[in-house]
Amino acid sequence: MTHINRLNELLSKAVEKTCDSDIGVVFSGGIDSTIIAMLAAKFSRVTAYSCGIKGSPDLEYVDKCRNLNLEVRIIELDPEKIERSLIKIIQAIDDTNPVKVSVEIPFYFASKKAREDGLGVMLCGQGGDELFGGYYRYVECMARTGYNEVEKMIQRDVENIYAEQLNKDIAVCKTNDIELRAPYMDEEFKNYAMEIPVELKLHEVKNSPGFSCVDTVGDRRFIRKYILRKLGGEIGVPDFILNRKKKAVQYGSGTWKVLDRIARQKGFKGKARKVGRKDYVRMFLEGYKL
Repeated sequence: MTHINRLNELLSKAVEKTCDSDIGVVFSGGIDSTIIAMLAAKFSRVTAYSCGIKGSPDLEYVDKCRNLNLEVRIIELDPEKIERSLIKIIQAIDDTNPVKVSVEIPFYFASKKAREDGLGVMLCGQGGDELFGGYYRYVECMARTGYNEVEKMIQRDVENIYAEQLNKDIAVCKTNDIELRAPYMDEEFKNYAMEIPVELKLHEVKNSPGFSCVDTVGDRRFIRKYILRKLGGEIGVPDFILNRKKKAVQYGSGTWKVLDRIARQKGFKGKARKVGRKDYVRMFLEGYKL
């Protein structure tokens, strides 16, 4: 596929531009951040920072990545550590949405450790899902309505990524004096990726899938981020990562589960019920907003 060669060329160029010093990477062991980390290692000394609860899926995958050309630092989180971070995170993002907060917890601790290690810049894999059809809602939309609607969804998500997500990630890392950079959002790379047919991003499997990370809807089968996985294979990403299904950071790191548990332990489920609310985790987090 000529698309793969061009994507490799443009993403390598985008990553190289960010590597003007030793670099940290917010690293989950997923396809997006692994591609960024492996490309960055061609241009700079890279330290990959991975955060999660003990036994979480992300840490299990990251532990297998130690044979890559990366220095991997694992930051094991616990409820007490997470709870202490909430006031800074919520102030930084000005949001008490539990999903948003749980996504930012790994960014906070990864950037904190990177700063302690003397780094000033980190890279992330944000944008890979939006550009290449990584969310399950794209699969659902595809099964219902077809590629045209999926293409519109992707367009909207890419246009809104800074307001919806990246600005929050940047703000949280800034609290630790870390500049966060997102190579997938490089203008030249992003524009080229948006021209690639949706069929190569959300690929419908007819025969042998090539990858084991297949989503089945009715009698149809799809592989999300198909062309990005192909790119990963070209640059040497291990099979166990190429075949890993997308797992949102709040679930892969275990942070969502911890927030839910803390809110329950502090009695917010009952408190919310008394005032006619169901969003007890948000109610708990609202206490940290000044």
